[in-house]
Amino acid sequence: MAVLKVRSIVQIMKQKSYPLATTVQKAFRLLEILGDKQPARPSEIVKKLALSRSNVYRLFSTLQEMGYVEKDIDLKYNLSFKIFILGNTVLRRNLLAEVARPYMARLAEIYKENVNLGVMYEQKVLYIEKIESQHYLKLDQPIGRTDPLHCTALGKTLLSGLTDQEIEAFLRSTKLVPYTKKTITDPEVLDGVIRNVRRKGYSLDLEELSEGIHCIGAPIRDLTKKVIAAISISAPTIRLTKGKMKKLIVPLIETSLEISKKMGYMESGEIKEMNGVVRIHQRGPNEWKKVS
Repeated sequence: MAVLKVRSIVQIMKQKSYPLATTVQKAFRLLEILGDKQPARPSEIVKKLALSRSNVYRLFSTLQEMGYVEKDIDLKYNLSFKIFILGNTVLRRNLLAEVARPYMARLAEIYKENVNLGVMYEQKVLYIEKIESQHYLKLDQPIGRTDPLHCTALGKTLLSGLTDQEIEAFLRSTKLVPYTKKTITDPEVLDGVIRNVRRKGYSLDLEELSEGIHCIGAPIRDLTKKVIAAISISAPTIRLTKGKMKKLIVPLIETSLEISKKMGYMESGEIKEMNGVVRIHQRGPNEWKKVS
C-alpha cells in the first residue's frame, strides 16, 4: 500500500516530459545490478550493462568519488552506506504518512474538516497524505499535488524550520507570486511572518492561496528536532472562521506533537495557548517552554 502511494505521487509529479539523460540511466542501472551482485568487479558488470569496459570503469570511478560505491581490498565494488541513507529518507517519508494517518483521522473526525500532511519538495509543499472532510462543500487537495511555500499554512510552517541562512536564500531566490489580494509578496514581511510562526508554534493562511479558504498548520519534528513535515486543517472561511481557528490551535499542536514523538521527537508536557503563543507546560506552574 505504502509503496503504491509513493509510486502514485511520482506519477502525478511527472507533469512535463524531457529527454532522458542516458548517462544517468546507465549509472542507476549499474547501481541496481551491483545491488543484486555485490561485491562485483567492473568486468562482471560490463556484460550486464552492454557497455564498453572504459564506460563502466568511468561510471564506477564517478560513483566512488561521489561516495555511492566502495572498493574493497580485492578490487571489488559494493554499494556504500550513502545509498542506505538516501533510501532511508524515502522510508522515513513513507513511515511518516503511515504514522500520521490515525492522528489525522481523529482530528478530522472531531472537527469535520480536511486534515493535510505535507513536506518540502523542490521549494514547494508536497501533499503526502490527507483525510477529507465529510462536508458536501470540501477542498480538493490530492496527494501528490504541490503548492507554494509562501502563501500556505503548511509552507510557512516548513519555512519556519529552516535556518536563518536558508530562509534568506529562499527569499532571495523565490518570486513571491500573488495568488489573491492577501498573498504576501514582500520578502521582508514574509520573513517577519516566518519568524512569528517560530515564536507562536503554528501558522495561518488567511485566503492567501485561494479566496474563501482558511488554513492553520503546525510542525512535525524528528529525533533531531528538525521540522520534517507539517500538518494542517483547511476549510472554507464560512466554516473555518478566525474564531474557530483560535480554538483549533491547541488540538492541532497536540496532534503534531503526538506524531512528532512517533518520529523520535523528545518533548513532553501539557499544551497551552497563552496570548497567541503555544507553549508546553513542563515543570512548575509558571514554567513553560515555547513549542517553536
